[in-house]
Amino acid sequence: MELKARECPHCHRQVSNKVCSKYILRGTAYTVRCNHCGTELALVREPLPFKWCTFAGFISTAVPAQYFLTIQKLGLARSLSYAAMIGLFMLGIVIILTYKRIYFKEVYD
Repeated sequence: MELKARECPHCHRQVSNKVCSKYILRGTAYTVRCNHCGTELALVREPLPFKWCTFAGFISTAVPAQYFLTIQKLGLARSLSYAAMIGLFMLGIVIILTYKRIYFKEVYD
């Protein structure tokens, strides 16, 4: 049987965004409960490796800030604000990819 993203393996209904957002805020070392049937769920694997998220964060903020400072000759505040906007855009992409790659399994005691 093929797993679907954010689907409970017990009731086969999609787990809500509120429950899945715990992985964005707290990390992937936790179990959650299905909001439909109450089954305890754990991740099959980490949706995005942590090292890639930190690398994307660095590349999406430090490189644009340096570009705007040295190549475009903008001021520090303006360069950092542009880099922050690009960083927020990349954060949105990481969040979307995390939601698309969450696969659950049941936790058995």
